[in-house]
Amino acid sequence: MAKKIKHKPGRPKKGQTQITREFVLDSAWNLVMDQGLSEFRLAGLADHLGIRTPSLYNHIRDLEDVRREIKRRSLQILGDRLLQKLKALGGGSERIPDFLNTYRSFAKSHPHVYPLTIESTESDPDLKPLGDRILEICMEVFRFQRLDETAVHRIRILRSLLHGFIVLEEAGGFGRKESIEDSFKKITESLESGRLW
Repeated sequence: MAKKIKHKPGRPKKGQTQITREFVLDSAWNLVMDQGLSEFRLAGLADHLGIRTPSLYNHIRDLEDVRREIKRRSLQILGDRLLQKLKALGGGSERIPDFLNTYRSFAKSHPHVYPLTIESTESDPDLKPLGDRILEICMEVFRFQRLDETAVHRIRILRSLLHGFIVLEEAGGFGRKESIEDSFKKITESLESGRLW
């Protein structure tokens, strides 16, 4: 009688997708998008993939490695959307409202990973180009000629305003009957007129 070969944990079963780093990271992205970053655990990822947790380390370094890749993908998607919108507008007058609405739309559609996009990328040489790209788009939209002290302060004000609105909206902090969309429009108008500065 032939000896039965047992399936070894960490190897794909017959007909199962080959497990690679990209497949592991894609699965991690999907889990985070579904359940949130705070709930994400490597043990849960391994269970989702049908392997033991130690087998993950054939493809990733640690939890921080996964988190960093999720941040990279988040910055990539946000940057792509902002750039696509900017190119579609050309030099049009709607650049500021469309920039703000695209940013807010990303935060709404990616609530679990949006917080990663507001973290600084200055100390990470691999992620810095993605952060710089978003910064450059912002500078072009608001027509800042160079990243001097004035521009830095204005961009910080802009980010604080946008992020504050997004967080309050997500938390249900706007409870009164007045239109939230009208409030956001007033922010847009203030930025367009330059009176906020």
